[in-house]
Amino acid sequence: MQHSSGEPLRLLIIVNRLFEWSQNFITRELTELDKQGVQMYVSARRIVSRDDLSPREKKLLDKYIPIPENPFTPSNLVKHFKIALQKPRAYGRAWKALFMMRHNRVSKFFRGLTCLFRAAAIAGVVVSKRINLIHAHFLTAPAETALYLSELTGIPYGGTAYAMDIYVDNSGLNRKIDKAAYINANTGANEHFLKNLDISDPAKIFKIHSGIEVLPALDVFAPPHPFRFIAVGRLVPKKGFRYLVEACKLLKQQGLQFHCDMIGIGPLAGELKAQIEELELSSFISLIGYVAPNGMASYYKRSNLLVAPCIIDATGDRDGLPNVFLEAMNFGLPVIAGNVSGIAEGVIAGENGWLVPPSDVEKLAAAMHEAIAHQDFQKLREGARRMMLEKFDLRKNMRDLRRVFEKHSA
Repeated sequence: MQHSSGEPLRLLIIVNRLFEWSQNFITRELTELDKQGVQMYVSARRIVSRDDLSPREKKLLDKYIPIPENPFTPSNLVKHFKIALQKPRAYGRAWKALFMMRHNRVSKFFRGLTCLFRAAAIAGVVVSKRINLIHAHFLTAPAETALYLSELTGIPYGGTAYAMDIYVDNSGLNRKIDKAAYINANTGANEHFLKNLDISDPAKIFKIHSGIEVLPALDVFAPPHPFRFIAVGRLVPKKGFRYLVEACKLLKQQGLQFHCDMIGIGPLAGELKAQIEELELSSFISLIGYVAPNGMASYYKRSNLLVAPCIIDATGDRDGLPNVFLEAMNFGLPVIAGNVSGIAEGVIAGENGWLVPPSDVEKLAAAMHEAIAHQDFQKLREGARRMMLEKFDLRKNMRDLRRVFEKHSA
């Protein structure tokens, strides 16, 4: 696992919060890279407390380099000025990079300033670990911290883009891409969007999907009665759950027997609860709340199908290809999804699910009705598994990403 120079890859991965439950795809990738023998460290501003972590996931704590939440404390400022004195030219380049970012809001400039000070606070330990590549998950603060760390140390950096970080919170995006050695766009839709920005080298952008450890075989399926839908995600506008509630109302009016488990937490929990009660759907929809990522298996096993009525919200935020699609399909669940961004890369109508126009309640309800009445559900389950094996095998995808890391390490 060596670069052409003969030096082994020594990777630093920067995330916002390690073990974030809504970003379990990152935890899976880190764990798989560790399993494949990659020498790496993980930096984050915070470790999320979870009681469902596997022994291999907990092992990542041995590789943790903390990023200070507040880099302006006396001890962190000492590290800052030490790197400034040791590498004055690199220090100047980091400040120049901050001003060249041309942030579109004052708040984003000050976030960038904080990222620069965070990078200076950990630069010494990063150099001491002989890191030769920095990789950031999300092109927001993690990528900006990686950029300044790269300027301070001379270590190249790259990153993985998702959705919010390129469509909404995208201040300085072009500059971050120009400074990076490579960018994994994660979906074809993201790749197309990023390559059409005003950037210096679109060829550095490519797509390697997130993945999941594919189960060795599907369990024998015992269809639940009544038909059981499952919806999983943060309770935020872009998930489109209010349209799902309205679609369930139509199914109830048609006299269909079904149940929907809605799993997740978020700011819309109260609104959704009130909507369910107002439409008299409490016996049809259960608001489950939070379930730990590694505790989701039992819910997938007792469900027929995942419903994800994704939309582009008023801010422009959207899903790329939601993590829950992979989890559900891994258990053989077909998917009904709103057709936005990269979702069509994981759901093919007639093969492993249905695609519906975003925000279209009638078409969403029609797809759910068709799923309940479907005569060959096993074919859809096999299509879901085939999709996993062809596109979302974590081991294969991380091997491909590891090769990118090895190519670009210093």
